[in-house]
Amino acid sequence: MSNELKRLNDPLEIQDYILQSKSGFADFSLGFLFMWQQSYEFFYTVVEDTLVLGGGYDDAPFAYFYPIGKNEEAALAFIEKDSANRKGLRFACLDDATAAKLCNRFENVCVTSDRRWSDYIYAAEDMKTFRGKKFAGQRNHINKFLKTFGSYEFHEITPENVQNVLAFLREFGEGRDFSASAKKEYENCFRLIKNMFAYRCFGGFIGTGGKIVAIAVGERVGDTVIEHIEKGLPGYPGAYQVMLSEFAKHFATDGVKFINREDDSGDEGLRTSKMQYHPILIKNKNYLIVNCLFKKIRPPVILVGEGVVLSDLTAEDKQAFYELYTDEENNAYWGYDYREDLGESPPTPDYFFGFQQSLKEKCEEYSLAVRKDGRLVGEAVFHGFDYHGGVELGIRVARAEQGKGYATAALKTMISYAKNVLGATAVKAKCFKQNAPSKAALTAAGFKKAGEDETYYYFRA
Repeated sequence: MSNELKRLNDPLEIQDYILQSKSGFADFSLGFLFMWQQSYEFFYTVVEDTLVLGGGYDDAPFAYFYPIGKNEEAALAFIEKDSANRKGLRFACLDDATAAKLCNRFENVCVTSDRRWSDYIYAAEDMKTFRGKKFAGQRNHINKFLKTFGSYEFHEITPENVQNVLAFLREFGEGRDFSASAKKEYENCFRLIKNMFAYRCFGGFIGTGGKIVAIAVGERVGDTVIEHIEKGLPGYPGAYQVMLSEFAKHFATDGVKFINREDDSGDEGLRTSKMQYHPILIKNKNYLIVNCLFKKIRPPVILVGEGVVLSDLTAEDKQAFYELYTDEENNAYWGYDYREDLGESPPTPDYFFGFQQSLKEKCEEYSLAVRKDGRLVGEAVFHGFDYHGGVELGIRVARAEQGKGYATAALKTMISYAKNVLGATAVKAKCFKQNAPSKAALTAAGFKKAGEDETYYYFRA
């Protein structure tokens, strides 16, 4: 497969990888991905037999899941590169172990979790029997159900009776005033039940007096059964407890240790109910944002060097900046030709000023004016930010101001700022092999040669 993310149209495209997941989260299951496909927008690729999956919910920023497969390192390297197209690097739905791995991998991260989306994990055996003092309430509900309705029958959902289950679901929704999120979940229940057998799901229902009063639908991933749907009619107290017990007895078998009853979406009533079943773990879904050093730059920036001052570009610099950008002879070794973006349109001072501001907004590049006695005599650029504490420096000086030591002075100031203020662990630079003055300035500023290829010399400070 080409290493480009493509839209996930059908979770079955990645089922071999999803079934390898050991996270225990509901999100890593075919039924969940299918059920919420119209709310989420997922994209994926496979890198060295490892799944890279990412997406966003509604208007949430794009975030990656932790890779699943044989070569996590290759997949993470791909993600770092791909994130340049995603306005930042974020990971979602991380368990504590994978969040710790990423904290160790990256220099500057922020980890949060939202209690609303934490999954409730229960011991499968507890849900089968409700044995012990702490489950006395559940047993009482079951006894009340039996006393009120006499008996019940459990049936597995099959293609032959699935229409009856859908009829129950319609009855369940009649007259209810759903919140927006609950309405979406309710509609998605129909979507999953109609297609449950194609997505490795199973389920059952409780009937009494010839009427379906509760249903449950889920699937197995590893040693966990994930319960996607659990519904009961309000006029049948105890039906939920009976349904969960029977669901566990019939489907949490052959090595299943846990039942994941998914999150509470912040609903206080649902949270209270799920807590009453005594989860053995409330499994947080960690959200991790990886910040590059760009995020540590705090404007206005004023850096004082030996005979030069580096500071933010202002509107008053537009004309001098335009002249610096359009000096083709001076920019032969700059590595960027503005016409690649501008095309046949004529360049203007406003264009170049706006272009640099847009790079700042995208956290790609931070440009400073190199000033002598207040005049703009060059440009100093922090760019090439990575997620491991690295940054690359660039410098150019107007032809009329060259040979006066401004480039070396500016580079020394930039190195000091990168290391001592931003906390950079790798300060890098490069120059074209033909550009002897640039090589001399880098060396004079304290850079050491770190390698070369056909085009560039590479340096580290």
